[in-house]
Amino acid sequence: MTPGCFAGIADRFAAMSSIARTDATGGTLDPEFLAWQTSLPIDRRLLEVDVAGSVAHVEGLVAGGLLTREEGDELQAALQGLPGKVARGEVELPVEEDVHMAVEVWLRATVGELADKLHTGRSRNDQVATDLKLWTRAALARVLAALGQLDAGLDAWIARWGETPMPAYTHRQVAIPVLARLWVGAALREPLARDRRLLAVVEDEIADSPLGAGAIGGNTLPIDPQVPARALGFARPPSNPLDAVGSRDHTLTLAFACARIGQHLARFCADVIELSSDGLVTLSGAVACGSSMMPHKRNPDLFELVRGQAALRQGELVALMTTFQGLGTGYHRDLQQDKQVIFASIDGTVDCLKMITLGLEHLDLLPEPCLRALERGDAIATDLTEHLVSIGTPFRVAYRQIGALVASQRAAGKRLVELEAEDLRAAGLPLSLLEQLDVGASASKRAARYR
Repeated sequence: MTPGCFAGIADRFAAMSSIARTDATGGTLDPEFLAWQTSLPIDRRLLEVDVAGSVAHVEGLVAGGLLTREEGDELQAALQGLPGKVARGEVELPVEEDVHMAVEVWLRATVGELADKLHTGRSRNDQVATDLKLWTRAALARVLAALGQLDAGLDAWIARWGETPMPAYTHRQVAIPVLARLWVGAALREPLARDRRLLAVVEDEIADSPLGAGAIGGNTLPIDPQVPARALGFARPPSNPLDAVGSRDHTLTLAFACARIGQHLARFCADVIELSSDGLVTLSGAVACGSSMMPHKRNPDLFELVRGQAALRQGELVALMTTFQGLGTGYHRDLQQDKQVIFASIDGTVDCLKMITLGLEHLDLLPEPCLRALERGDAIATDLTEHLVSIGTPFRVAYRQIGALVASQRAAGKRLVELEAEDLRAAGLPLSLLEQLDVGASASKRAARYR
């Protein structure tokens, strides 16, 4: 540790309460260690769900006879008002180890000794596990809402450009004519639909309430864990307290879903960047930045930045997996690291989905350049091959015949769409091939069975 690196910060922690320490703990913690290990700057974001969990826990204490109804009402009223007061700047959370301790210290200063009963039958271990599941529930809603907005943006884009013929690429070379709706469906709609199903797995993994698991083995008090579980909208209470406090599978699944969404967005962005470079799409100045030196440039910055974000999502997934690797059953302080990572993963994913939605509004296909690219790329070759097959020619024979035709046309400085009757007679091929040269018609014919 660099000498003095926590100067000033450590002084604030010197006055921190000892709410989570006893004579058996072993003296006072070093202020610099306190300043370094606090998670409050990160997990203060859990304040609203932490309060919700505490309000539900109080209900369980009342139901179990450990609090009177009047005591429960007083605690719940104070707790429920806290997030709003913090948001309005009326209250500043005390500097403590984490948001959970900060709330409890504030509560004691607000309602007095009654606050000492709040933590009855509960540990920070099941408390933070509950908070994270509640936060994950809200995070899923954010991602699903952003996916819904992107879906609407895709509908609008397809309405404008969906029936436009454009090249499909293999090995980044013009391959076959397709309609734009097939491209954008493959690039975004279908992959993101699969990602939605993965997010449904996260929903299933957060169905159990951790409250009642205590530090690791539950408690002996007359608290029915079904009461807070029901109050918080969980399907059921914990089935195993060791698993309830130590499992972060839902966090890993969520991070993987974000990484996969990021990868799908990145692939779409790679397409847009190359289509832009090939002059087949145009980007509005609303999403394309200029060069600081070259006055003619219109760069696909939005799409390059979203593509770059995919690397961050993959890094966050690896960070979580590495953090959890080798941890034994139950709770470990290492788990404190998960929140900063998953917060960033969700924020980044939602932002990128919003940016792609915006980008689609300002992404226009250029129909004529698309047709020219199909013609220059001899994209009609497969159609000609299939036409020969349809009139009785074995596939490999037709394949070689059209390949020879491509070569002879290119040697003459021409493309397949420039075929004339004499070219086909010279190659011994039927004149009916001349009826198959429309690349736009090819795209529509191929797309007809995919709606």
